[in-house]
Amino acid sequence: METHLQFDVLVIGGGVVGCAILRELTRYQASVALLERNPDICEGTSKANSAIVHTGFDAPPGSLEAHLLAQARDLWPSVIADLCIPYMRTGALMLALTPDDLLTIEHEVIPRAERNGLALELLAREDVLERAPYVNSAVLGGILIEGEAVIDPFWTTRAYCENAALNGAVIFTGEGVTELRVAEDRVLLRTDSGRDFSASLVINAAGLWSDEIARLAGDHSFTISPRKGQFIVVEDHEVAQIILPVPSKVSKGILVTPTVFGGLLLGPTAEDVDEKTDLDTTVEGLHSVREGAAKSVPGMAQAESVRQFAGLRAVGSESDYIIRASTAGRRLLHVAGIRSTGLSASPAIGRYVGELARAELELVERVDFQTPGSLVETSPDEGDVICLCRSISRGEILAVLRSPRPPGSLDSLKRHTGAMLGDCQGNLCLPHILDLFQQLGRDPLSLPKHLLQSCPLVARLAHPAGQEG
Repeated sequence: METHLQFDVLVIGGGVVGCAILRELTRYQASVALLERNPDICEGTSKANSAIVHTGFDAPPGSLEAHLLAQARDLWPSVIADLCIPYMRTGALMLALTPDDLLTIEHEVIPRAERNGLALELLAREDVLERAPYVNSAVLGGILIEGEAVIDPFWTTRAYCENAALNGAVIFTGEGVTELRVAEDRVLLRTDSGRDFSASLVINAAGLWSDEIARLAGDHSFTISPRKGQFIVVEDHEVAQIILPVPSKVSKGILVTPTVFGGLLLGPTAEDVDEKTDLDTTVEGLHSVREGAAKSVPGMAQAESVRQFAGLRAVGSESDYIIRASTAGRRLLHVAGIRSTGLSASPAIGRYVGELARAELELVERVDFQTPGSLVETSPDEGDVICLCRSISRGEILAVLRSPRPPGSLDSLKRHTGAMLGDCQGNLCLPHILDLFQQLGRDPLSLPKHLLQSCPLVARLAHPAGQEG
């Protein structure tokens, strides 16, 4: 490692947590950058989750997780306003379907919420059915959690990242870290492209792979295990709130939740798996999702599925968030084991880690930090609707494709605009979208769906003689 790209702070990992940290770091007079091994940000846990902003009512009292979720509750309003993030405060209903559920709510859920600074409203059976007549009529009671909300996780991750870039951060995609050495006042890194980097402080926010990044530095102090969650997306339904079962010690259970895109999300399962790339859906898993959702909302048993997918959560070997200096040296800071609340806590995790970086490097806060007025500006003269399911115009898609950091894959464009997220799942709009990429100079045959070498097109058809295509 000889010639290095040098920065004051370098973040490893382009998920929602890494991008939130990156944004907060640009509040200081420092050179900052992000390394993401995938072709785009938001390719891991941040793209496949329940898209809920949790209040933290059920977080372990006294934990760092509970502390940061409480801080995030105060930070979200300004983050949403500054970054124009699609967000709906729906509230949540937790249903008691058995006498044991009622006891758990009374003796565990409500006291824990109170210790976390949140007051929950206990509801009688009649109150639950009045608020949500579509839930299981056998419900015995429940609780109302008013602050729970749903959000666009793709927009949130991208907005953090683009706001950081607006304030000078440099984003490197397709750069997986393969070597890492912690010195007394510097960290040296090499990526799989052969590039060398150097930073005064490196923040390891690599999600499922954060333990592997730690091991590159000789730090074996924690491990990360993947927990798979399978989901089903169904068409629009009358469900207006997040519907929760009484949670277990392992999982919050199978939820029924509205999304900001329209339709409902059912899931997730909680399956401990061996491989960090195991994103397969299974007959058994999807059946479990249907069964669990229908137990709370019977109409979900027959609701038409739009698509199914799976995501992985990073379960740390410690019982709380792992946010601390590495055993290899204090210039490597771990942000790991965030599990399923990373999106919810992201504003506060970013602020907390930013303050740790400030203290370690004695950074000075800048006075010219900027927030964007809008992340997507459409062209009024390009208003043909391309995505009929979501009413997304040609201008909206072109604005994203012409942006300073245009999406390099079809799934990235989907997360940027919402196109291909509707009922047809791209079957109607994909040809038009490919045409727009081609108009801007991108060969559709080189365009991946998500990761490299995943192009959905294999060849061009030759037109018969005398015909134009």
